[in-house]
Amino acid sequence: MHRLGFELVERRPGKLCLRSREASLCGCVDWDGSTDAGKASFLVSWLLQYHPCIDELKVDYSLYLCFRMKSLPFPILLRPTAGSDCRRTLRGLELQQTGRACLRTIEGSSRAGFELVDLDPVGGLERLRVTYACVNPMFAAELAKLLRRNASSIKRFAITDVVVPRQVNHALRYLFSCESLTVSSFGYSYGCLRSVSSVARLLHSSTELKELSIGPIANRRQIDAIAKELENNTSLAKFGVQIGAQTCSPEPVFTALQRNTTLTELRVTGCSINGECGQSLASLVRENTVLRLLTIGDAEVSEPCLVQLAAALKVNTTLEKLHFLSGILPKNGILLMNAILPVNLRRAVDAMLSMNGISELCKALCVNKTLKELLFTDIECPQESRATLARQLAQDECYNRVLLPWTEADLPGLTAALTSPLAVIDEFRLPDICHFSTTGLRPLFDALASSKCVRTLGVCIKEDPGEKGRALCEMLKVNRSIKFLSLAFEDDGYKFVEEVSHALAENASITKILLSTGRIRQSTATALSYLLANNKTAAKFFLHSRNNLCPEVVEELSQGMLQNRTIVKFGWSRDLICDNSSFPFFEAVRRNRGAMNRAVDFVVSPSLDRQCVEGFELFSGRPCLLKHLKKVTGKTEPEAKLAVAAAEYYRRDNYLLIAGIVRHSVTCHPAEATQVDALDKDCWQAIARHLKVTDVIP
Repeated sequence: MHRLGFELVERRPGKLCLRSREASLCGCVDWDGSTDAGKASFLVSWLLQYHPCIDELKVDYSLYLCFRMKSLPFPILLRPTAGSDCRRTLRGLELQQTGRACLRTIEGSSRAGFELVDLDPVGGLERLRVTYACVNPMFAAELAKLLRRNASSIKRFAITDVVVPRQVNHALRYLFSCESLTVSSFGYSYGCLRSVSSVARLLHSSTELKELSIGPIANRRQIDAIAKELENNTSLAKFGVQIGAQTCSPEPVFTALQRNTTLTELRVTGCSINGECGQSLASLVRENTVLRLLTIGDAEVSEPCLVQLAAALKVNTTLEKLHFLSGILPKNGILLMNAILPVNLRRAVDAMLSMNGISELCKALCVNKTLKELLFTDIECPQESRATLARQLAQDECYNRVLLPWTEADLPGLTAALTSPLAVIDEFRLPDICHFSTTGLRPLFDALASSKCVRTLGVCIKEDPGEKGRALCEMLKVNRSIKFLSLAFEDDGYKFVEEVSHALAENASITKILLSTGRIRQSTATALSYLLANNKTAAKFFLHSRNNLCPEVVEELSQGMLQNRTIVKFGWSRDLICDNSSFPFFEAVRRNRGAMNRAVDFVVSPSLDRQCVEGFELFSGRPCLLKHLKKVTGKTEPEAKLAVAAAEYYRRDNYLLIAGIVRHSVTCHPAEATQVDALDKDCWQAIARHLKVTDVIP
């Protein structure tokens, strides 16, 4: 199955997900597109036909995209075996085809390898995702019928990167049980989204919809239709809209949500905010009493609007996070003066104006005590203006509530905030540390080493960091609060990669690691293999590389992964060739995932099953077990903790039985002191606190 690009994963105890891997098949030895696609089609169809325990299916139609395929794709059948129930229950279904694959198929130079057919038996569907650039009329009709048949069970539906067909648009309005809906068209080249009217009707009638993301919307009529329904909706908690034209203003949305009583998260992207739109945004922040997160992305916001927003923040008492994501340089509206300036001078004026607006927002934090996070991802300004802002943040003691692209001028204030017992910094990100001085970074890393509140750390390195890198590694060895580390380095051709790998191997708190690099050499693979083999806390690991990994590198990483027992999710940014070098790696991840499911089995229903107890001992005390337990059982955090505690008590109480030791048959030579054969049940429970089942060889 691995050779054909598919795998079976136990996502939940006793339930399997059959999915195509994010893999490359063209590099395999003796690879034949048509032959292997036919084998994969038969195997997947056979598994779905005879194994009802497979309740999730993910198929990438472009997996076998090549130049030697036959004219028609190979079918994947979903109909059960003859004589059985004609219904095929699937909880999750995901179909995708990349845009590049679609364009090649349109040009006739290649063919997609698969086609999912016979969707009529599919029932009980809860999650459906379609990322498919080219939807032909036949598939559109099948998809529309699938939505109608499963309208009462679908909880999450996403259709993205696609020109949504008319039949599917009409079917959207019947998804009354849907709790999360995402609808987006294929880029901007196809104009505005056609599904707005159906989504508006669903908003009007549904009482279950909690999350909605839609776009791009490119005309006022469509934005008015959505805004009208938002004004009266009482179920929606999260809403995101992408504006497809600068001439289309989100003002109606801001106005409609001013008195909304349920929406807690709002995201608006791709728009221009000025004039009346800015006033509506300020009124929203001033009057709304339930909004907790406001995100404005890829937008152009005028300076007067930022000033108005700052004034509104001084009145607001409920907003907790305000994010400005990229492309947020404000404009003052004096287009004539700005247009006649030279380019370099024009940028300087824009930057200065942007700093005025950003400064006003930061000053508002002195009055507003409920806003916990003010984020700007992109700021370009003169060094003098940036230093002025740094002095302002230090004077107002706001470094624990503002996230900016930090500069040298910010380091003293950040260090003071990290060491202050009153300031709580949950997320901390540093741009290229090579641009900072060692004298400024050393105290900062010392403060991070002893920090008990920082949970997320992001660091970027574009050249050999030298002493700064060693200071970072020393901090990572001793810090016990960081849970998520994001580390990006431009080149892996220096000793820092080896040093940071050994530091992370010693770290005892980080549960999620994201490493990004330009390329991975053999020496880097050896260092990362050491990290995988020796780290005992990470449950999720993501490795991003701009280049594909050669088999030698994958083999080296596999050696480390085979020794790891805690990583249950591993992500790659590049396709791996499905051959013998990559199979051990994927198999190790599946093994670890299975062990965590056995741990959940033991918590849900404690038994004397040694395999379940071993899995429980491995993951007990780890956040990933609680998270997975809550997902599988629906328990709350306190309920999950109580269940884990009860399972641990059962393990201690039955340790001898599970380990295969007959307590009454244990005999010792006579001695004056109390020996093992004289210990009672309470003593054995106390001993079991320090022992694992794996300590006893069966």
